[in-house]
Amino acid sequence: MVPRLWDDTIQAHRHQVRDAILDTTAALVAEHGLLQVTMSQIAEQTGIGRATLYKYFPDVEAILLAWHQRQITGHLDQLAEVRDQAGAAD
Repeated sequence: MVPRLWDDTIQAHRHQVRDAILDTTAALVAEHGLLQVTMSQIAEQTGIGRATLYKYFPDVEAILLAWHQRQITGHLDQLAEVRDQAGAAD
């Protein structure tokens, strides 16, 4: 059995790589436009191999969808926090 700490470390690493991919893709799209961004550019700018990138996402569209979902989730979390703070003030 693998120690729990090891599982957490791998999971944290994967989360960091995924976030880096999403952030890099968003920056490349802002700089070059949606139709000009390639998986090779994303991999190079993120500092990972293309094979590794394809383990996380099948294409640029999937990366953008994941980025959008992360943005929406973040906004919903912020709204819930404001709602909870307003409820606590009553």
